[in-house]
Amino acid sequence: MKGQRAVRVGERIRDVVSEVLLKKVKDPRVAFCTVTHVRMTGDLKIARIYFSVIGGEEKRRETLKGLNSARGFIRREIGVSVALKTTPAIEFIWDDTFEEMERIRHLLKKSEADDA
Repeated sequence: MKGQRAVRVGERIRDVVSEVLLKKVKDPRVAFCTVTHVRMTGDLKIARIYFSVIGGEEKRRETLKGLNSARGFIRREIGVSVALKTTPAIEFIWDDTFEEMERIRHLLKKSEADDA
């Protein structure tokens, strides 16, 4: 039961954070940031927010700095929008899923070319 609630709360937080980044945060460092998913701890005290952004390592670092700069504002917006006893602490984590998929696709194409 706890797992289901954590998933639902995580989805709600993802929606809220995406909306906040799109409409309320004015920092240009987070302009093209996408929230991919949110993982909550079982006790709902920590929200790990996974994000991606187009660009290289430098763009990723700048986006993370912008997100950390807006952390308090984003947490307050979560507290207002999500009905929880306590507002969870938030952590921002780079989601490298898309890069990993691209790397695997490149390896598969290379393998097909080598076989042909």
